[in-house]
Amino acid sequence: MHDEEKYITCEVVWATPESQYLEIITVPLGTTVLGALETSGFCNRVSELRNVPLNTLKLGIFGEHVKSPADQPVHQGDRIEIYRPLQVDPKQARRARARRKV
Repeated sequence: MHDEEKYITCEVVWATPESQYLEIITVPLGTTVLGALETSGFCNRVSELRNVPLNTLKLGIFGEHVKSPADQPVHQGDRIEIYRPLQVDPKQARRARARRKV
């Protein structure tokens, strides 16, 4: 195995209504989603995430929720997405819209 085959490149992303953050990182093959996020130091540089424990973040890869980020390995080219908490419960928002239509 060549040295370049022992590492993979992936992205870590976070977005707010005002801004977007994207960082491309290189991690050892077999690194988990949570491990890649931790290795990147991304959360230490984004003020909204600085004091949030990593294991409480909701994460996904290309829009698919990752149920166990501490166990799921990252693959070449993956985009690790950090999801913001919902501001409004989707069911409540739907009910409010339905009431306004009546």
